[in-house]
Amino acid sequence: MASVRQKIVAGLVGLVAAVFVMEIVLRVLGLGFGSSPMVPDPFLHHVHPRNYTFRQHHPSGELGGFDTHYDAAGRVFGGPGSPAPVAMPCRIALMGDSFAEGGQVPYEVSYAGLLDQAALGACEVRNYGVRSYSPAVYLLQWTREVQPWQPTHVFMLLFSNDIRDDVDYMATAVKDADGWPTAIPGPSGGWLTSQLRKFYVARFARMVYLQYEWARDHAGEEQWTIGGVVEENPEWGGPTPGLLMELARRVTAGGAGLTIMVVPSRYRLMGDGRIKVDRDFHHTVKAWAGEHGIPFLDLQEPFERAAKGGVTLFFLQDVHFSAEGHALTAAVIARWAPQLFPHAMAISSRSVQAAFPSQR
Repeated sequence: MASVRQKIVAGLVGLVAAVFVMEIVLRVLGLGFGSSPMVPDPFLHHVHPRNYTFRQHHPSGELGGFDTHYDAAGRVFGGPGSPAPVAMPCRIALMGDSFAEGGQVPYEVSYAGLLDQAALGACEVRNYGVRSYSPAVYLLQWTREVQPWQPTHVFMLLFSNDIRDDVDYMATAVKDADGWPTAIPGPSGGWLTSQLRKFYVARFARMVYLQYEWARDHAGEEQWTIGGVVEENPEWGGPTPGLLMELARRVTAGGAGLTIMVVPSRYRLMGDGRIKVDRDFHHTVKAWAGEHGIPFLDLQEPFERAAKGGVTLFFLQDVHFSAEGHALTAAVIARWAPQLFPHAMAISSRSVQAAFPSQR
């Protein structure tokens, strides 16, 4: 009979073999929870690696197949061979999470890339978007990275999961005497953690856990679901409103103008209508911004016009803008501020034509 020790060894060998086989299967199927390289940061929680290029993909196969490039500062840009930025007295900073980062489409068709082209000869555009950021991190990012560039205009895109993310970030943030974050330390763990991030099994397990955590916390609630992806519609509150007010104060004090936007509701545009939606995150933030005198740029109305024209603006199995959604976002911004974007009318696509039929 095998000893207890032999049974334990056999069990461990079997477990290692099973994990190895699962790793191979996940890599073949491309189920690695996407491809989004990040490195921990002691102040901004996580940042893009610098001077880095990777091949974008999505487990569903509905997007990807192109290279994404990060420059020496970790910002998304057009990659080797793209024209060097020209210093301008007009400087436009784009801030936001993965929607602003735009990694789901090639840079040249992202709204950052399109605005970069539309501003040629008038303004310099920089994209500071980083996935999973929210106002708590934007406040730090403004102070540490954006404000030193002295932008003249800031366009910030908010998303409905910002409410939850701000709660999580503020729980671990180092704060000053007024309660504002001065640092949000990124995940630690040293060598072991960095190696685990490279394994599809570990990344897949984390994805499953996050889905379980979401289902547990929202059990019994009606979910706005498209393509298996749930859209959040949180109550307006927590630390987010205060963080945005402080951010607006700092941006204004830095000599720039802040304009806030909100990602339109994907469920309202693509859903089956089973759940009646009277008010969503967009309407809540728009009303709040109006009450506090913060400029708000409405993306919802042009997105609704384009959707009624039969244009798909989001991916089905990924929550983000498609190329058409990016084109329309860029067109709305550029046409709203033509003095900043002299080539605004060059931004054209099916979504733009459907949203602005009289301006073709």
